[in-house]
Amino acid sequence: MDTSGGSIDAPDTSRSLLGRVPLHPLLLASYAVLFLYASNITELTASEVLQPLVGAVLAAATVLLVLGIVLKSLSRAAIVTSAMVVAFSAYGHAEAFLESIGLGLRTQLVAWGAFIMLATLLAYKARHLLPRITTFLNVVASVLVLLVLITIVPQEIQRSTDASQGDTPDTTQGDGDATSQQRDIYYLVFDRYGSEWSLDYQFGVDSDLPEWLSDQGFQVATESHANYRATDFSLAATLNMTYLDDLTARYGRDTGDRTPARQMVRDHAVGRFMQAQGYRYIHLGSWFDPTRTSPLADESRSYDAESEFSAVMRNTTIVPAFLRLLGHQDEALTLRERHVRIADFQFRQLAELRDDPGPKFVFAHVLLPHSPYVFRADGRLVTKAEEESEPESRLYGGQLAYLDGRIKATIDHLLAGPPEEQPIIIVQGDEGPFARKDIAWEGREAEYLQVRFGILNALHLPGVGGDAVHPSITSVNTFRLLFSRYFGADLPLLADRSFTWPNNDRAYDFVDVTDLVATPPDVPPLDAEPAGDSLSP
Repeated sequence: MDTSGGSIDAPDTSRSLLGRVPLHPLLLASYAVLFLYASNITELTASEVLQPLVGAVLAAATVLLVLGIVLKSLSRAAIVTSAMVVAFSAYGHAEAFLESIGLGLRTQLVAWGAFIMLATLLAYKARHLLPRITTFLNVVASVLVLLVLITIVPQEIQRSTDASQGDTPDTTQGDGDATSQQRDIYYLVFDRYGSEWSLDYQFGVDSDLPEWLSDQGFQVATESHANYRATDFSLAATLNMTYLDDLTARYGRDTGDRTPARQMVRDHAVGRFMQAQGYRYIHLGSWFDPTRTSPLADESRSYDAESEFSAVMRNTTIVPAFLRLLGHQDEALTLRERHVRIADFQFRQLAELRDDPGPKFVFAHVLLPHSPYVFRADGRLVTKAEEESEPESRLYGGQLAYLDGRIKATIDHLLAGPPEEQPIIIVQGDEGPFARKDIAWEGREAEYLQVRFGILNALHLPGVGGDAVHPSITSVNTFRLLFSRYFGADLPLLADRSFTWPNNDRAYDFVDVTDLVATPPDVPPLDAEPAGDSLSP
């Protein structure tokens, strides 16, 4: 096959390699994925990006080869393919801007179609300029890829160097007592489920769940706080039964790379300890990448195998626009739809798992009452337009009421067996609700921290005395307490501490705020925010 303009052009052996080999479609396809990776590198690892990257390159290569056969010229085919790659991958990035200047969906699609037609016309008409065009496009595409690699490569080298310095210490001292009664264990984390004080202060919401759990035999830590004000750090500490000071020592304070903490969520000491005791670890995945799947789990169940990165990547392409044009919005699984379906899947799985043979350790990170707000109290769905126009207190309160109903039904079901078979159940928030954006928090630091750190924390511990859980216990001590009481592990409780950090560029520059959150301020609840000010994290 001729790689230039067809049989009219005699082969030119002096032509540069850049002019003879049209790699730019593959490079541009790579750039689309690598750019998104570089933009979110502090939260992603290379392994999470590999599949989308390979898929993008293979798709571009397939189009290039098919068009090469049709056009009988790879150089011409490459120009058209590159235009298609740009239109396909850049649509989502440009859509909002083009809408702001008055270009609607159909107009934008027509414009991108015209762009591809112009590229096709250029490929046909500029026959003698094909080598120069190929060289130019190869250089431009190479520079774009090089620019993102300048961000990616040093970060990956640093990660590799840090990883070679040693693993995170295993805090599971001792082997435990595998002969103890092996009850099933359910660790249920409900994202941004705040304490009674934080819910009342920020939203004017009064949940009866803590009192209900107490009536079911749970020990409720009424003064509990998160150890860290973000899900990945909070779960890393809880699931490894240790504070994250080792990450500060290894990676320094001046870094925004959160992937080491997220790896501690995927591969954790709690899961390894459970497996050593003969437990089957069952992981119920969320859409949040660190808890979407678990390489450690014996069984990882997910409603949707698509990663958060792949979902975001897809939403930057032209695919959702075409689906909207065709009237098939529901076929593009949006974040809101995933939020609904995955939460429902997790609750249905919890109901089914009760009768599975044990002993089993079940971990479910349910992204409720975390936004987006998709549920009314009665289970009806909230539209995106309603979420954007209603006050957050109403939205959060409705979603919380719906969640409380699902939690109660699940707990009732799990505790329906005879007393000697009742499972250990942990119902816990990972952090408090996101602080309202319509409030000026200057001068309200204590209130802000109390909102962000106050969490729901309740433990059902069959056969363990009612004083085992002290009111201010934090989640880092959850499994220290459990493993010591049920398995004889030598895991004394740590001091209950809470930490924040200055900003996301100094993720491990931890600041101790324990004293500031120890006692809730004696202040009245905030006024309800006006409609349309609902928070979007």
